[in-house]
Amino acid sequence: MKSLPIPLFLFSFSFSISLLALSCQEENKQEKKKDGRSLSLVKTDSIRIDYPGLLDLMDVDPSRERVLLYDRQRGIILLTDFDGNHLLSLDKQGDDKGSYGRYLWSTAKIKEDDHIFLISQKGFFEFDAQGELAYHKPFQDEVPFFSGRAAADAELIEHEGIFFQKGLVAWGEYNKTEDEYYDQFKLLVKFDPEKRIAERIIHLETESPFRNSGKAFEILDMSPTFTISDDKLLVIAGTDPHLNIYDIYPPHNLLERKPLAYPNYNMGQGIERAEADPKSITVDQSAGRTHTLKVFGDYLLASVSPGYDMADKERYKAISSPEENSSFMESIAGKYEPGLFLMDHHGGDIQQLSLPQSLDYVQFLVREGELWWLSRLNAEKEEDFIQIYKVEISE
Repeated sequence: MKSLPIPLFLFSFSFSISLLALSCQEENKQEKKKDGRSLSLVKTDSIRIDYPGLLDLMDVDPSRERVLLYDRQRGIILLTDFDGNHLLSLDKQGDDKGSYGRYLWSTAKIKEDDHIFLISQKGFFEFDAQGELAYHKPFQDEVPFFSGRAAADAELIEHEGIFFQKGLVAWGEYNKTEDEYYDQFKLLVKFDPEKRIAERIIHLETESPFRNSGKAFEILDMSPTFTISDDKLLVIAGTDPHLNIYDIYPPHNLLERKPLAYPNYNMGQGIERAEADPKSITVDQSAGRTHTLKVFGDYLLASVSPGYDMADKERYKAISSPEENSSFMESIAGKYEPGLFLMDHHGGDIQQLSLPQSLDYVQFLVREGELWWLSRLNAEKEEDFIQIYKVEISE
């Protein structure tokens, strides 16, 4: 562990729609809280992990000094210590006995004695410190295939033995041009290892633009980010800038729905249903969205991309060739930088922070009251290592 006591105040960096940093310029600015104080991000420790490939952050165990990472390209789960030593390289994809299948649904988790717990379509798995199967509990009934990613922005969160996760599924009986599609759409799934079941929960709210605008939206426009605070589920549905607070216990009643005061935010507008192709999936890169939501002490942290203003949104919609797309992306580089929005636990705004170029804007975790952040991919130079930073929010 390397001590890094230098405060990281506000940084400015270029941001393209490919979500890669293009600039290495830093500015020592501060932004003010409403009460006159200013907060900043401060790196306090760094862990370097050498690895020839791209890694996502899955889990951190500060007490036992363990980091869990995932190579999506190779399907490898990597366990290291805080000195960067590789302790286990777990490759259990496929259909062989003792394998979890082709895809993980979410992050794996570090358990005692360096065991690794995960959930896939084949059920609940635990592997020991040597990578051997410790147990497997298949689902009692067939479950749908949940889309997601095994990274810290799609965290698997446990509450009283039940695991909660983003729970999106592909189109079924209805498609994006029909009201019924949005009426039956559900955002999360909860897993019960003892009963060996998966249950989809949390509908889109009737007040949301997905259900009351009459427009067609893509799955990614509605893809949620969520976290748990005490006995409450805190959920933001895709591009809709509202914090929905639910009782974590069934039937998961909505307790509060609060608009979020994201600065200069432009949510996705969808498209007219008559113009929507029900068989295609497109990505609206112009839409603002919340990427990651975490509870950290007294704060609720949201990493947010603001979305394009109306002029750029119209330019974006008019693009008709790869050349026009490249020219447009160059023209807006650095204009729409993702930021970190600090709120109280009810969504009341506290302060907006710009993110330093060294921190990935979606992959960070809170563990044992500590904030751990994955380093951002270096777009200028290929590197065979990543870093995990311990970060504080301080005056």
